[in-house]
Amino acid sequence: MLLSDSRIAEAPTRVAVLRAQGFRNLASLTFEPKPHFNVIHGDNGAGKSNLLEAIYYLGALKSFRGAKTEDLIGLDSDTALLDATITGGAAPHKLRIEVGRSERRRLQLDGKRPRSSSVWHQTVQMVLFHPGDLMLAAGAPDRRRAFLDRMLEQINPIYGSTLASYEKALRSRNRLLKEERTDRRSLRAYDAILSKAGAVVGQARARLVDDLAPRVIRAFSEVFAGDTPLGVRYVPRVEPTEEAIAHSLERSFEKDRARGFTVDGPHGDDLELQLHDVGARHHGSQGQHRTIVLALKTAELDLLSERTGRVPILLLDDVSSELDRSRNRRFFEMLSHAGGQVFLTTTHPEFILLENDRVDFHVEAGRITR
Repeated sequence: MLLSDSRIAEAPTRVAVLRAQGFRNLASLTFEPKPHFNVIHGDNGAGKSNLLEAIYYLGALKSFRGAKTEDLIGLDSDTALLDATITGGAAPHKLRIEVGRSERRRLQLDGKRPRSSSVWHQTVQMVLFHPGDLMLAAGAPDRRRAFLDRMLEQINPIYGSTLASYEKALRSRNRLLKEERTDRRSLRAYDAILSKAGAVVGQARARLVDDLAPRVIRAFSEVFAGDTPLGVRYVPRVEPTEEAIAHSLERSFEKDRARGFTVDGPHGDDLELQLHDVGARHHGSQGQHRTIVLALKTAELDLLSERTGRVPILLLDDVSSELDRSRNRRFFEMLSHAGGQVFLTTTHPEFILLENDRVDFHVEAGRITR
């Protein structure tokens, strides 16, 4: 089974304490979750997902709902503050995030401004499932690329900066392509960056999928009892080598200029998911999409645990409604073996099939009680 005892990380990443002020509808709080299962329940609109979003923002520095930074600030506040102690490394880490309506976001890691976002991502590993993640199986390729990129940012300290360089050069090249008279020589400067950074991005994703795919297939079959053969592979638009990308950019210049954007490169790659050798995106049922996504998240948790030496924090937004009783029980049994810290939101805590090692928190009008 995935996350077997032989691969349990020695020091799972955990939130020891979270303080929040002015975040969404949450009342000012000091939240001290327990090391394993934290069941967060309450009515719809009470603030359960807002608490989960605050925890996720600590690690990802972005909202899993795609919200703008200013949308995170409560209606009666001018700033939102998140302050947390994270354990799991050689020593605890202190994280502080302050978001203002008219000011840039301010970050502090152990009392200092972090050197880069990569340093921050390496400090807090997290895996998230929320209902919008069903688009990983049913949506466009950009969702699946973002899934791979988020994983790589938590594993590889230089991946995030390389991806940022690629995306910045791509935006600049596309701006030039939209001009009435595009200077080919100016484009070549960006082509060199795209070729070099793109090869790193494409190869890193391909290696990741080679390791991830068998874990996804195993989880799909063993944990979630998927009864249809699942295929998982990385499909690059262009072979991820510097030479191949450079050649493709040169060859497609006239077509790119006519379109006004760059077609070839890792920004067009996909994580292909197939059921019976047919694309799951258009041919899978909603139930199959749900099972595939949960298998992806289970494999992500497994791989990050192995690569980083720490079981990541797992955030599950209303997952109990996504599974029938037998799959629900198998899933939580697997998570119990993993030994990490888990946060689950639900409107029905009795549906969370955990008898031991759980602590329940009730949320009402943004206030959290044990």
